[in-house]
Amino acid sequence: MQDNQKYFCLLDVDGKLLPRFITVANIESRDPKQIIEGNEKVVRPRLTDAEFFFKQDKKQKLESFNERLQNVVFQAQLGSVFDKAERVAKLAAFIAQRIGGDAQRAARAGLLSKCDLATEMVGEFPEMQGVAGYYYALNDGEPEDVALALNEQYMPR
Repeated sequence: MQDNQKYFCLLDVDGKLLPRFITVANIESRDPKQIIEGNEKVVRPRLTDAEFFFKQDKKQKLESFNERLQNVVFQAQLGSVFDKAERVAKLAAFIAQRIGGDAQRAARAGLLSKCDLATEMVGEFPEMQGVAGYYYALNDGEPEDVALALNEQYMPR
């Protein structure tokens, strides 16, 4: 909604998404209700699509999407996106070990780091990369810090 339709999403005091949005219309309308209904009509199918993709993606574990990434070329000399994720996992474990972090969890985050790129959600809504990985990882029972790493790798946005 924010990127495609330029709507402003609203959050509650705890930072949770509310089922409301704000948009700016550059026209003066005698019937503001018509403007509201028109904008809702645009948003509703996108949200329905997102819900569908979310449900489809959750039918399998996040890690299983790595299989698809084996066939996605990252760079000819560097192999697939899955190969990149494996390298990230090794580097993350190496660094974590050196700084007193949990090498196993760092490696796990690295291995899962690109999985959401192969999901239906990110395929349709590329701006959801990282965010989708975070929620899918939590859904799969991954530790919070592993899931958080999937989102934070893309920061700042």
